[in-house]
Amino acid sequence: MNFDIDESDAILSKSLSLIEKTILRLRRVDQWEFPTGQASETARQLLVDALLQLREPANLTAIDSAVLYNRLFSLQELAAVVERSSTARISWPLVSYCDLFWKQLFPTSSPKIFYALTPEHTYSILRFSTKLAKDLNGLLPQNKIDDLVRGRELYCLQLASSEDDNLPRYANIGHEFGHAVYDHHDADIWSSLVANISNVYAQIRGNLIAADPAEAGRRLDIVARVLLKIATELFCDLIGARLMGPAFYLSLYEFSWGQSKTHWIVSLKPNDQVVAYPSFHFRLHSIKKWAMVDDFCDEAKKAFVKIKTEEVRDLAGCLSTVPDKHDDDVVVVGPLGNIDATAIQAALTAHLTDLKQAFEQFLESCNTQVEGWYNIAAPIPNAGSLAELLMRLEQNILPNIVPDGTLLGTRAEFTEILNASALYRTYLLTCTDVNNLDEFSRSIGIVERLTAKAFEATLMQMKYKQWQEARIVNS
Repeated sequence: MNFDIDESDAILSKSLSLIEKTILRLRRVDQWEFPTGQASETARQLLVDALLQLREPANLTAIDSAVLYNRLFSLQELAAVVERSSTARISWPLVSYCDLFWKQLFPTSSPKIFYALTPEHTYSILRFSTKLAKDLNGLLPQNKIDDLVRGRELYCLQLASSEDDNLPRYANIGHEFGHAVYDHHDADIWSSLVANISNVYAQIRGNLIAADPAEAGRRLDIVARVLLKIATELFCDLIGARLMGPAFYLSLYEFSWGQSKTHWIVSLKPNDQVVAYPSFHFRLHSIKKWAMVDDFCDEAKKAFVKIKTEEVRDLAGCLSTVPDKHDDDVVVVGPLGNIDATAIQAALTAHLTDLKQAFEQFLESCNTQVEGWYNIAAPIPNAGSLAELLMRLEQNILPNIVPDGTLLGTRAEFTEILNASALYRTYLLTCTDVNNLDEFSRSIGIVERLTAKAFEATLMQMKYKQWQEARIVNS
């Protein structure tokens, strides 16, 4: 064995072994264990088909063995995503309701979505088929890659495993769905951004030229990417608020805990890539309107008077107390030592007030566009229904029925259960007896289980009603 000559052959052999192991690993996944059914199975089969193509002798001849070896680790990460999309890990009722929201946004058969847990403390959406196509770039001819993914456009929504039982936090799913909406309307959204931010952008350009004319053009390109990233996050917040209502507002606020709420974070990456987020205070201020928080609080203060427990009754106004003043916001650009960070931070800081105004106008334009694209109802839940569900939660009763004077009552809507449980969980978090943490933990666990069961019960009620109606039509 001469590694000077045979190294590439050894790498290829190990690569082929990894391909076989990954194919076997995927084939061992039971397709009946996927709560998203066909979408998860499509993801699994798409990945298997790609790996089968990679081991074809005709394709191997043109592949650099070292490149193949390195890309296989990325493909194994995609395989792990598929494995984490199982009924044992994902709540089937939650997935079913999320699919209803997804079909509001994408009523045709494409794109599809499946769900998986992630060990990271975050929620994210992955363009699964796009990521696979990117990983295959340079390994397979472009026409074969196109044939593989054609008709199989897939997203994967990854849910934080550390928040697995915290169902009210799942309101953040609305934000992640916003990224998919952005992907499919990016040209229109970009036009709205340009229309609203061009004047401020020109002023920033002037600052950068004054600071360093030679570097201004390149830095301005980076600023454009920063502004687009920030606009994207704000747009996704808008979608989250319109889909989930006040629960999203409360969930976003909870995400801000333990983090700086006043920092506009910009991280400059190699090859002029950027990560950028507006401050939590500005995000909360911006979406308060779209989640109709003030309207909800006004209605809740009238509807919640029937609730006996004072602290639960006071939940009617708690959302109006969420801190969202953004006067003290600052721009932080890093990492330290980056040759562009100081200049870009100074330029953005000088025009932060104007940027905020431009982004608010941008959201106004986007909201009008969203109303034209989709028939999404106003996000404000019925305060009277929430009062009834909160009273049921007080008594550890399943919050799936709203009394209507009949024996059975009315089935609670998903967003009503979500918002009621989010509010009741807030009550528990703010009324903790530090001398009785066992009881507190038990109370939180009860609410989480009641919420999960309520989702399941209302889903079954909805499906039963649909089945009954179909029987009548077909009889």
